[in-house]
Amino acid sequence: MQGRVTKRGTIIPANYDFWEPLISYFIKKCTHFRIDCWNDEEVAINSAKVFGETLETDITNMKVFVGEITEEFIFELMYNPFDEEDKIKWFSIFLMDGDKFVFSSEHYGSEFAAEGLTEDEIEYIRIEVEPSFDGIFV
Repeated sequence: MQGRVTKRGTIIPANYDFWEPLISYFIKKCTHFRIDCWNDEEVAINSAKVFGETLETDITNMKVFVGEITEEFIFELMYNPFDEEDKIKWFSIFLMDGDKFVFSSEHYGSEFAAEGLTEDEIEYIRIEVEPSFDGIFV
């Protein structure tokens, strides 16, 4: 993946042109979310806690939030996802249908996973998303 490096040394995508079409496609199938943030990511934590409740986990140095997907959450995720470095502000985002995993964006939007894709969905990703995200393998 061609990318850029954050202040912490994390490689992230050079741009996020793929973000809105990818999220808008998968969020329609989902009812709930989980967001993971590092403890020192104040902007991410403050954003996530508006939409979700804290989930106690054994994950060291992370805060985890879970909640129902609302119109306000969708707006935040699609149109206000960036921090001061212009990277996705949440370390990991998991979109679920109930408690069933559907889609995840991890490492600040540099990795994605989806379960049970149909051939049509794979084709959509290839046509609409892949050209703007050279790290995607379908």
